[in-house]
Amino acid sequence: MEGKTIKRFPGGNTSKGFKSFFDYIAPKDVKLMFCMKGGPGVGKSSLMKKVAKEMLSRGYDVDLYPCSSDPDSLDAIVIKQLGVVMLDATAPHIVDPKNPGAIDEILDLGKFWNRSNIEKNKKEIMECSKEVGRFFKVGFNYFEAAAPIAYDIQAKNKDSMNFGEVNLITANLIDEIFKSVESSNRNNDVKHCFGSALSPIGHVEFTDTVLKDIDKVYYLDGALGTGKSTMLNRIANKAIEKGLDVEILHAPLLPEKIETIVIRDLSIAITTSKLFKDNNVKSINLNEYMDINKQLHYKHELDHNQKVLDDLVNHGLLNIKKAKEEHDKLEQFYIPNMNFEEVNKMKDLVIERILSYR
Repeated sequence: MEGKTIKRFPGGNTSKGFKSFFDYIAPKDVKLMFCMKGGPGVGKSSLMKKVAKEMLSRGYDVDLYPCSSDPDSLDAIVIKQLGVVMLDATAPHIVDPKNPGAIDEILDLGKFWNRSNIEKNKKEIMECSKEVGRFFKVGFNYFEAAAPIAYDIQAKNKDSMNFGEVNLITANLIDEIFKSVESSNRNNDVKHCFGSALSPIGHVEFTDTVLKDIDKVYYLDGALGTGKSTMLNRIANKAIEKGLDVEILHAPLLPEKIETIVIRDLSIAITTSKLFKDNNVKSINLNEYMDINKQLHYKHELDHNQKVLDDLVNHGLLNIKKAKEEHDKLEQFYIPNMNFEEVNKMKDLVIERILSYR
């Protein structure tokens, strides 16, 4: 039987710049970590895809970590059953071996390129790299400018809320989830990542792959400022207090906010993802606890703010797309000058090393 996959983003393009959760990729019992080095277009993602395909065909589950700036490319893969990780250790998520030789191993794909041919395009490569950085900076500036607008929407909605009711609902939900769960002093595992991303092709989401084997999914609806993230944070803290493993998926624009929490020990998830609006065991709509009259008072400002917020995010996405286009140009200076036969030989050696941990 073929193995299963889950997709998560290990990093994101946010209002705070590039936000990395790469430190949470490796399982606690990691035995082998391949840190891949090399420039754009040298085959890091392709190598991970081939290794993942081989391991899936052998029945191993593989967690896939796509790149938020190119969702078709991989930043990392994890084969939990064997305690093996492969990751792109280059910027903007530079990873250096912490336990070289013992756990960590560097795979330098740069040793398979034709340096003299690449150097002939030195000027063009430097100009292209500069443009990639420039477009990312502009994109992040737009996302950063969007944050105060989002917080203003949040503040106006908060002013309309009956949080006494929300607190009661939260307490009841916590009781429903944990009433028969005994506390444990075991060393639980708390992981952070993104279930969705602001990418060159727009908003991309993989929350459905994260929750596909979860028995109970609670759907949490509500506008910004209605208390969704606060409720999720309280539930996550209770799970951690009980000694349970918790996976926390953050919001792509405002990464301090939570979109989803997963408690696999209970096969329970609580999510704000609209993918589960009609596919859940219970739906909770926090908009129901808004004061309609106050909402009407702010309506014009809220409508205007939402338009400005959408425009700023869309301009940010446009520049992330331009950065991707420049990055694609950059890859073309490397791809023709790579010896991919040697990269394929490396793939065979990597698979052999991984299987030695069976």
